[in-house]
Formats: sequence, structure tokens, C-alpha cells
Amino acid sequence: MLWTLLFRPLIEFYQPEADAVSLVVEKQDEAWPMKPDGNGNWTTRLRLPFRQLHGRAYHFEVRRAGRTYAVADPLAPRTERGAHGIGSRFSDLSYRWQTRRFKAPALCDLVIYEAHLPALSRHESAAVHEAGHRGTYAGARAPAVLAHLKRLQVAVEFLPLHASDGLLGQDWGYFSTSFHAMRDGYAHDKCEVNREVMAVVDAMHHRGIPVILDVVFNHGGELWVKAWGKDVVYRKHANGDFCHGSGCGPTIRSEHPRIRELIIQTLLHLVRDYRFDGFRFDLGALHDKETMLAVDRRLPAHLYLIAEPWALGGTQWGKADMHGAFAGTRWAVWNDDFREAGKTFVSGRGSHLDRDRLMRAIMGSHVDDGGWACRPQQSINYLSSHDGRTLADFLDGDKRRVFLGMLLVMTSQGVPMLGEGSELMHSKHGHDNSYDRPDLNRIDWRNGDAHADLVEAVAGLIALRKQAPHFRYTRRLAQRQHDNGRWDIDWIYPTGYPHHDNVNAIGYIIKPPRESSVWRWRWPKLVVLLNGSTVGANFRLPQGEWKIIVDGDGLRVDADGIAGVPPARTDYHVHGGTGVVLAPA
Repeated sequence: MLWTLLFRPLIEFYQPEADAVSLVVEKQDEAWPMKPDGNGNWTTRLRLPFRQLHGRAYHFEVRRAGRTYAVADPLAPRTERGAHGIGSRFSDLSYRWQTRRFKAPALCDLVIYEAHLPALSRHESAAVHEAGHRGTYAGARAPAVLAHLKRLQVAVEFLPLHASDGLLGQDWGYFSTSFHAMRDGYAHDKCEVNREVMAVVDAMHHRGIPVILDVVFNHGGELWVKAWGKDVVYRKHANGDFCHGSGCGPTIRSEHPRIRELIIQTLLHLVRDYRFDGFRFDLGALHDKETMLAVDRRLPAHLYLIAEPWALGGTQWGKADMHGAFAGTRWAVWNDDFREAGKTFVSGRGSHLDRDRLMRAIMGSHVDDGGWACRPQQSINYLSSHDGRTLADFLDGDKRRVFLGMLLVMTSQGVPMLGEGSELMHSKHGHDNSYDRPDLNRIDWRNGDAHADLVEAVAGLIALRKQAPHFRYTRRLAQRQHDNGRWDIDWIYPTGYPHHDNVNAIGYIIKPPRESSVWRWRWPKLVVLLNGSTVGANFRLPQGEWKIIVDGDGLRVDADGIAGVPPARTDYHVHGGTGVVLAPA
């Protein structure tokens, strides 16, 4: 581990079974002997000025049981693969930040935009004209890219940026070789990879865009294994066989005290030096509960913590723990219940069971409503991500249904997430696992012109969500029970229910969380009507006049009412594959 104290770097290396450890630095004739601290760590402080170390290769020389080994630093700030494997290099982590104090919004106010960093600028339409900048950290700072993200008012969640050398032909980077270093394959100048990552975060913060990083601590970790061995790093079954819960090699043993501490120290490093605003744990259910709880306890309180609550096998917890072990934490999880029910609904293939499941998800998947959450913000609601088909591909290029899907996500309780390029009708030509297809993953920004109406509507929809507290509850919603008692949401079924029901259509009336607020006077109620079927659906409206503020058929959003559309009274007809939001006229 590298610390910069008074410009005299302190080097620390955990090697409890070593007889002796020395530090070998490029361009130095002699190795520096390291001293044990009694806790398994070996340390030394260099006499060289820090600026002279930047970029130099180094490794540890470990003597154990009569043999000598050369070991790369598993916590090196920069790594590089050479003829003899992965090596470690010193790196200056100083950076002149343009945005010194960035305050990310509360989780309930967030709209997440999952993105693969190089895909943002690989296509020529990204207007990245500098030589060698396409598909790089520098390309992600292209004016056109930043302007689009700022217009959407989203928080960007990047797929992994950890050091990875493309094993198995990867494009996404889900097989990390080092968790402390950043991937230099995305750098324009590999010697400056750290500062290039910082520049991306800085540029986004300057435009009000929070940055979340996808971290993959469940498998991989080549440098950890070389430093401490498989028996320390990887989990085993009772019979001694290694666990394989990720489908990408042995599962990392997060419950080992040293591994748990390394995970936490790596996250603190990413916050301190790179200023990420939160983390999404890939296959988070493979980590033991105590590690997840320790991450919540020890990381700064302003950070977002998100996890996938599943794995291929060997899970240590699940969504039910969100109202159990994790109830008092800030952990949120991807909601596959929302995803599956939502996809069948917007494609018009749902059943009564699917609609019931969707209604629970719309209300935040609360455990008392048949779900698993104890508050809406524990649920990350989405229909598409890097895994699986894009929303446009899943819906066969039907733009209005794509907007219906995003309308469903934005008007549901919880935290909405959009897959990269959904608002651009991004297509992977039906491919559902593009981990090794950079040609399919890249974003064609020309679609912003071809589908300008959709982009404008999605931007307006996000702005409406941020404006209206009706969709950002932080507690369980009370459903209307007949005409008695206080209520937050009242369901509206299409005409014909229950005997001639359209199971792919549903609507509801929703109040703001606090009726004493200003919204009691402007929008005391909103009406959301969603129709995923292939035929139109009629809904009975509450008494009064209602103006249309979201028109899914015309792809228009206006909080003051859609121009030229008269107020609705009594009934409203929603075309198949569309949805609307109405407010008091």
C-alpha cells in the first residue's frame, strides 16, 4: 500500500508467512529491506522525492521457507502486463480538481444511467476529433457526450474501470486483475491513467452529474492470488473444492478478515483519490453479510451503495434481507421482480399474476404489500441493463412502447435506472450478451437526431419526476380501502374489470407524500394510466377536469399541460402501447 506522507512514501505489504521482504524499485541499485510490524505487515519508507517515483516499476522480493519470490504489489495504483506477468508501478495520484465540493443528491432524487465508458465515444458521431481519444477516458469527456448526460439530469453508473487486460475477449471489464488500479486500456496516455479517470469524474461533477462505479469483488483478483495464494483469496466448500458462484472462476472469500479489509480499503481509496459518489456491487449476494454491513458502516455516509442480490450459486443473502439484516443500512438492490413484470407488461404479454406483481413493484416492492423492501429506495427499478437485450430490441423497435417502459420506470416508487442509449433507441441487433462485442456496445449519437422526439420526451419525463414528489416517496404507500381512512394511492382498472379485464392495462391516482406541502395546491393528485396491450383501454377519471402533462402517444411532456390538447373529463382512452399522466386542470 502506498501512502504519501511529507513526500516520503510509506510502502506497506501484507505477507504474514514471510521470513524477509525487500522492496525492489526500477533504476535503484539496491533493494530496500522492509520491517515487520507484528501484524503480518512489512513496511519501509523511501528517501526518494515522490516525483522521482512516478511511473517507476517496483515489486516485492519475498523470502519464505528457503525460497525467494518476486511479487507485484496487489494495491499498486497502476499496473502493467509484461512478458513475465502483471507488474506494479508507482503513480502520482495528485490532481487539480475543478469541482472541489460536489454534493450528490439524495438517493430518492436520483435517476441512474448505466453506461460503458468507452462505448460513449467509440462511434465517429461522438465528435471526438483528437487522435486516439475515441473509446477512452478522454473521449467520455467529449462536449457532446457531457451535454447529453447533463440534459438528461442523470447519475452515471459506469461498468467496471478496474485494471483488466481483456481476458476471455472481454469488452465490459468484469474480470479484474487488480482492484486498486484503473484499466489503462481506456487511457489515451497509459502513464496518466489515474489522472484521466479523475478528469472524467471532475468533468461530470462540474456539470452536476454524480458518478457511480461498478465494482467486481466476487471473482478475479489475479494480483491478490499471487500475493497471498488461492487458499486465502478464494472461498471453499466443506469438501475443500473451490466455490464457483459467479460463472467466471472461483468466488472471492470476502469473509476472510484480510480480504474484507482489502475490499473496504479499496473502496475508501476510490472515494478519496477518485471521488466516486457510490458503488454498485456486481453479484453482491456472493459477499457475506458481515462484509456488506462493514462497507455500510465504514464508508462515508453520502455514498450510494447498490448491489445485485443474486448470483449463479452460493449466495450469502437475498432480497429478503432488505427488511432483515440490511433494513437499517443504505444498501439498495437491483429489482428483478420489477424488471420481469415490467417487461411482460410493456410488451403486452402479461397475465393477472404479472399485473399484480407489477402493482406491488410500482408501490416500491414493500414487504407488507407482498414484496421484500422496507422502504422504496431499496429498489433499483429498471427494464434493461448491459445484460440482456436493449429495450429497443426487446420491443422490436416500437418507440412508443420504449417510452411506455421508461414512463413505467419513472413513475414507480424506488430509484429508476435506464440502460445506456435507451432514449436513443440503441440497438445491439438482438444480441443479449455483448460482453465481447465493442462494435455492438458503442453508442451511435446520430440516433439523437433520428429520435429527437424520444430524447426530448425522456428528458422531460426525468425533469417531471424530479419536480413531482408524488413519485419519490421514502415510506410505504397506503392504498385506498373503499372510502375510509388516509390513502396515498388508489388503483384504477380499465373499463370491463373484472369480467372483461385488460390485464395489460392499469392506472392509479397518487397524492404527494405530504399533503400540507405546496403540491397540495398545485397537484393535489396525479393520474397515471398505462396500457401495454395491443388494443386501446378506457379508464374512468376522478371528478373534475384533467390536463395531459405526459402524452405517450405523441411523445410529449409538459408540466403545464400539452398545448392544443383539451382537458379530459369523466373518461380517458389510452391507445395500446402507450401511457399518459394527467394533472388537475
